[in-house]
Amino acid sequence: MGKFFGELKRRNVVRVGIAYVVVCWLVFQVGEILFPEFGAPDWVFKTLILLLAIGFPFALIFAWAFELTPDGIKKTRDVNVSVSVTGSTGRKLDFVIIGALVVALGYFIWERQSPVESSQPGHQPVAEQVAEEATAEPIETESEPRRSIAVIPFVNMSSDKEQEWFADGLTEEILNSLARTPDLLVAARTSSFTFKGSNEDIPSIAASLGVDHILEGSVRRSGDRLRVTAQLVRAKDGFHLWSENYDRAVDDMIDIQENVAIEIANALETAMDPEALARMVSSGTSSVPAFEAYLQGLAVGESQFATGDIYEFLNARDFYERAIELDPEFGQAYWRLAGFWRNQMTVNFITSGITEMAPAEMLPLYEDAISKAIKHEKDPISQTMYRASKARTELKYRQAYRLNTEYLEQRPNDQVAQLGQLLLLADLDLRDEVVETVSKFYERDGYDPVVTANSLTRLLYSGDTEFLRNFAKNAVERFGDSANVMYQAHRALLWVGDIDGASKVLPVILASDLPDDSRYLVLLRQACAENRLTDAKRLHTKALEQFADDVSIAWLGHKIMGNEEEAVETLMEFDAKNDMITMVAFLGYGTFDATPYPKLMAVLESQGIVRREAVKLPYQCRQ
Repeated sequence: MGKFFGELKRRNVVRVGIAYVVVCWLVFQVGEILFPEFGAPDWVFKTLILLLAIGFPFALIFAWAFELTPDGIKKTRDVNVSVSVTGSTGRKLDFVIIGALVVALGYFIWERQSPVESSQPGHQPVAEQVAEEATAEPIETESEPRRSIAVIPFVNMSSDKEQEWFADGLTEEILNSLARTPDLLVAARTSSFTFKGSNEDIPSIAASLGVDHILEGSVRRSGDRLRVTAQLVRAKDGFHLWSENYDRAVDDMIDIQENVAIEIANALETAMDPEALARMVSSGTSSVPAFEAYLQGLAVGESQFATGDIYEFLNARDFYERAIELDPEFGQAYWRLAGFWRNQMTVNFITSGITEMAPAEMLPLYEDAISKAIKHEKDPISQTMYRASKARTELKYRQAYRLNTEYLEQRPNDQVAQLGQLLLLADLDLRDEVVETVSKFYERDGYDPVVTANSLTRLLYSGDTEFLRNFAKNAVERFGDSANVMYQAHRALLWVGDIDGASKVLPVILASDLPDDSRYLVLLRQACAENRLTDAKRLHTKALEQFADDVSIAWLGHKIMGNEEEAVETLMEFDAKNDMITMVAFLGYGTFDATPYPKLMAVLESQGIVRREAVKLPYQCRQ
């Protein structure tokens, strides 16, 4: 046996085997990069792998049976061992192996340090990002490692740009999964998505979002193949804590999404046991078509926050309904659908009124969706939030507040629950707790557009004018191009008497896709604040005609104009017919007086809710 191995070594069989394997690995890596760029179908790369694998034993046989001599290739048995040049050939093979290993090592280092694929011009390499970090504002550090992360929108590398929704939806679902980790601060979707397509370096993005880590990636979808690249970068030094390439069938997209979230949570050493972590990041469905429809609903629905086009919610609803058709036990899809109907029933929400249905008609649709969401949701923590939403709709405010608070203790990053908490504070008229709650959300999420807009609404009635003034000014500086935030900031600035500041944000609102009734309200508020009574009356008269069926616009218009009696009368018929779905929507206004409405008062008194005296609008028209 020893003689056999000695002959293997003499004939360079081992060296040929090593050289073959290393060179094949390099060919695989180059092919994996170049073949997709040239549009080569998947079978070409698979065939290459198969041929090279088949060639390995033949290479070994060739090395054993033949020898390279000065006179050409000859059979080994025809070459005299004393004049054999296998020694010099072996040294040449050593050089080949060493050279191939050097190239392989260089490629490995490049792959680990190179940025995620990007179609954006000027995409900055990580090396440059690290070099520039010295000039960037330092990120605060704590005695213990701060577990905070932002998920930057994955770049769509597909040739079909219509697949943009898929990249956005996959990014958001990964973000949502991470946001369920209680000891991990996750920048909210609307914050991180402001950097979509941005050329800013990693330290600058991290500093803007107040996080220590960035997850970035790319998505390439071609036919039935899916390639997802993801990497977790530590902002302070550009170090890659984790990276992975997933080159799989489209049917594996659910596993990819869940795997990325688990790997990131593990890399950041969150305090989650493996079973709880796996349950937490579960998408809630095993149906890939249902998951695709759900992702498309997420991407489409969230897009309106930038443009103000609330009709995108209708498209999102259709995708959620499609997801449910494909998987009737998809709890998260039911939850999203329930959220759509809940928003539509809330007559004073900017996003309401796009279905042209009365709240009483929508209530059964909401109840069906929320009940099935609770029934089919496998995560008990998520069920807690669903039950809180259901309790609030059933006017069980104290129960809803208890459940929502319990949920936020375990999922403090959840924006929907944060909004729910602010709304419940308004329902219960707990104005003194608003500033503390808003401050808590701000500490976790920074100036996120959704959190900021919702906070501005509630802060109006907190009594802390200076806090409101500073919050509104910072909102304008941070999100001056967000129509939704500027709508709320405009009202807040008028509230604190900054009439000039409010007028400066009007162009953003008027140029947006916000609905006409929202434009009317900002113009009416501005006119009254500037004491342009003639303009205000003209706007109000026109609005009463144009939005004749909109009770919220009528009530708000009368309040702004100072027509208090007309405002009270506007809601009388709804209280008389016990339409509490409409009535309770106005509890969010500190300017709303519930005492003229006996049936609403009965609901409040049954829960021991005592509302304070209504606040007068500071920008009300002086007639």
